[in-house]
Amino acid sequence: NVISQINGSIHPEQIILIGGHIDSWDVGHGAHDNAGGCLVAWEAIRLIKELGLTPKRTIRCVLWTNKENGGMGSKSYREMHINQIDKHVLVIESDGGVFAPEGFGFTGSDDAKIIVEAIHKLLKPIKANYMSEDGLSTDIVPLKDLKVPVMSLKVDNSKYFWYHHTNADTFDKVDFYEFNKCIAAVAIMAYVIA
Repeated sequence: NVISQINGSIHPEQIILIGGHIDSWDVGHGAHDNAGGCLVAWEAIRLIKELGLTPKRTIRCVLWTNKENGGMGSKSYREMHINQIDKHVLVIESDGGVFAPEGFGFTGSDDAKIIVEAIHKLLKPIKANYMSEDGLSTDIVPLKDLKVPVMSLKVDNSKYFWYHHTNADTFDKVDFYEFNKCIAAVAIMAYVIA
């Protein structure tokens, strides 16, 4: 795993985790699956730092290894941090391509859902304010199984399976306007929660 973070100013022990998986399928470039998702998480951290914003809680970016053939990266992360699982406030994954963001799927408590719904309103200007019940994505399941709330970035996936696990999953298929909106959505969600 590759890990970077911005330490929280008041509650550095509390973690908002964002990420994607760094192994792509064997063909193509893996631009949408999942280089784009990794860059969304990495750029969200960079953007928050560049803007000089200081979150109260730690925002950690994890680029998981081995999602495509076993998921050992996310399982290893869970085991390495098992004694701090209760300090993980939320996990957000981007693994659906970097098409136009529509919002987030969320899996967690009803109280947490109310907070997340309120934050979604901030994403209305980029049309990423839709919230669904399904926050699961493969790399975050090991943490969800330990009762950590999880979210996944939801995008317009109408073209996703044109490219998914094919030779066509190359960077010329990435619309950088949509990609930048994915970064904005994750950065806003992570920072406001942090």
